Amino acid sequence: RQVTMSEPEKDVEYLTKVYRDACTSVGKEPITRFIQFLNLINTEIEPSMDGYKLDLSGNSPELKDKRLDQEDAIALSRELSEDFLINELNLAYNNLESTGAIALGKALQDNKFLEILDITMCDVDVKGTESICTGLQMNDSLQKLVLRGNKIGRQGGILLSATLQVNSTLKDLNIADTDQTNESLIALTTVLLDNSSIKRLDVSNPLLNSEQEETAIHFSKMISVNYGLTELHLCKHGMKDFGASQLAESMKGNKTLLFLNLGCNKIGEDGARAFADLLKCNTPLTKLALTSNRIGNNGLVAISEAIATRNCTLTHLWINNNNITETGLCALAAGMRSNIALSNIYLWGNNLANTACNAFEQLMEGNKPRILQEKH
Repeated sequence: RQVTMSEPEKDVEYLTKVYRDACTSVGKEPITRFIQFLNLINTEIEPSMDGYKLDLSGNSPELKDKRLDQEDAIALSRELSEDFLINELNLAYNNLESTGAIALGKALQDNKFLEILDITMCDVDVKGTESICTGLQMNDSLQKLVLRGNKIGRQGGILLSATLQVNSTLKDLNIADTDQTNESLIALTTVLLDNSSIKRLDVSNPLLNSEQEETAIHFSKMISVNYGLTELHLCKHGMKDFGASQLAESMKGNKTLLFLNLGCNKIGEDGARAFADLLKCNTPLTKLALTSNRIGNNGLVAISEAIATRNCTLTHLWINNNNITETGLCALAAGMRSNIALSNIYLWGNNLANTACNAFEQLMEGNKPRILQEKH
């Protein structure tokens, strides 16, 4: 069946029947919110060639007391196999488990319209991940996959890495909090040496069993040659000054990375100095997040000097919770006086003494960049 957005009534009638029949076959009542969504397409939602967004997240007010289970996912997946209206599906915080994820993977083999799938915290395991990977190898529409919070572990990460050798459509992959290991992250970085399709990657909070910062070294090697990645999140990697310095050095030749998030690591003064040297090179980097590290006053002074004299590309800087006092903060305010690019800084969790507050107040009065003190 082809997309016929000019006849939404017929499309909805057909898909509603497919879904109701699937619910009957698994012995489940249709999801009221989904039926309402289909009805709204007929009456209130304007047809669009971009498709429609369906939010069935388990933490929504409508579903928080009746989260979707495996049978719900099976019925929904049978509809998705033929669906040509929904291009964004949010199933986060439901009880899909392995069976539900397997059904979704099978649907991905046939679906040619879905672009975004979010299954955050759905108790998906390795078997479910394997099915999704099989689906991705045959799918050429999905561009964003969020698996955050599912304990797919080392094997799941390796399966995804192998899939990226075949799939060239996926652009955004979030596997934060999924118990990735040294081995699975090394496999992923190895694939990304050649894969330029992935633009955004979040692998925060892995389970690393070494203090040698091997993963930082491998990510550094990947960044030095990868020409597709624009956003990288490496929070809670236990990264220290050595790993941070390796990353900063490798980024000097990178032409695409715009946002690097290294929050909640163990980066100190020397790591901050390495990033100060990077900023002097005016790479494409526009956002640098160093939230909850240990850069201190000396680290921020080094970054401030780079901002004041050499950098004209950085627009966002997160330095909240870094044990910084008025010495470092005043240096940053002074550096921003001669910088026209930096417009957003995040300062909360540091010692904002009166001297520092006055320095930023004067900066703002002089029509300099906006100062934000909010959480990233």
